[in-house]
Amino acid sequence: MKKLTQWVVGVNILSILWLSLLFNQYDSKISKEHFLVIQFLPIILLISFGVFALAVILYRVATFNNCQSAAEDLQAEIKEARTALKQKGFKFD
Repeated sequence: MKKLTQWVVGVNILSILWLSLLFNQYDSKISKEHFLVIQFLPIILLISFGVFALAVILYRVATFNNCQSAAEDLQAEIKEARTALKQKGFKFD
């Protein structure tokens, strides 16, 4: 629950800052010049987060380590299960 609380607090702080810029609570030159960007900031951040998450997933898949010993153990367990099921009358195609 601690990580969830951190995310909720962070999103709330960003939302408050965004809403204050959106409704011109602070009369600044930046908010007037980049008002269109401020309007679409949540969508931009959401797309950026999605691209980042996709990049992380693709990187982790590309650098995934092979575990030969674990693969051999799994193959041995599969063979044992097949023989046990054949003894009980199960037929494989």
